[in-house]
Amino acid sequence: MGVIIGSLAGQNWHRQVRRRKLSGAAAFDYVFDKTAAIGKEFGFNPMGIDFGVRSLPNTDHVYLDELKARLKENNMTAMVGFGGIAVSNDAEVRALSVEQARQNLQVVAAMGARTSNFGCGLNGRVTREGQIKYAVEMLRQVGQIAKGHGIRICQENYDTFNSEEMIRICIETELDNVGIQSDTGNWLILGEDPVDATGKCLPWTIHAHVRDYVLENDTYNGVAVGAGLVDFEQVLPLLARAGEKDDIIFSMEVDTDDRDEDQCAHDSYAYLKNWLIQNGETRYLRP
Repeated sequence: MGVIIGSLAGQNWHRQVRRRKLSGAAAFDYVFDKTAAIGKEFGFNPMGIDFGVRSLPNTDHVYLDELKARLKENNMTAMVGFGGIAVSNDAEVRALSVEQARQNLQVVAAMGARTSNFGCGLNGRVTREGQIKYAVEMLRQVGQIAKGHGIRICQENYDTFNSEEMIRICIETELDNVGIQSDTGNWLILGEDPVDATGKCLPWTIHAHVRDYVLENDTYNGVAVGAGLVDFEQVLPLLARAGEKDDIIFSMEVDTDDRDEDQCAHDSYAYLKNWLIQNGETRYLRP
């Protein structure tokens, strides 16, 4: 088992996609090809790619089979997010959300992905304790659906639940396929130290977004990995431990508001490749 380097494809080049006025299949193909080129340039073997069901231009079996063939041709492995769940006091809203998750997980399964990430859409009228209660209730259902497909699901830390709350949700679902996607930079958004939060969440971590931030203009703005606030010399070895029993994808994310996306991506992958070599994590790296 080990570390696979990947790409959060849509976020890494979202400004280029916007400027080129790309949408649908053209937008997806643009970031797919960018990711494939990175894998070949740096020798990531395989190259991971991280995208959601909602970003796919089509979900019929013909398109999905063609996409799987493209992944194989380019030596790429996918993490396909099923979307999210709507945490609400309205039982009808919760039921519709679970049903949508069921449908999206069928697409994830058809893609052959073993891991699927998600987020929780919180309703501000629901108390914090209520949000956690409903999240647990819904994830017990969604987790069982995913388990039936052999899929692990993981909640991303963003501006919703903190590390303690995410751990509690995982424990209370009582399902071993419900875990955490640890985003190295987003712990800062939650006001947590990335090293401490990464360590706490490690037993439940099954996927990672590796990104760096600087704080400017009252915003956590994306920069090249190693150029910002995150202490990667401590964070990455912790995250790598999550790949001791099963492979973990370090899906690199730039998501910058004003930097050059290509330069940030290139610098980030150079940093990660150097880290792999220095730390003996070369199983998925071509000589």
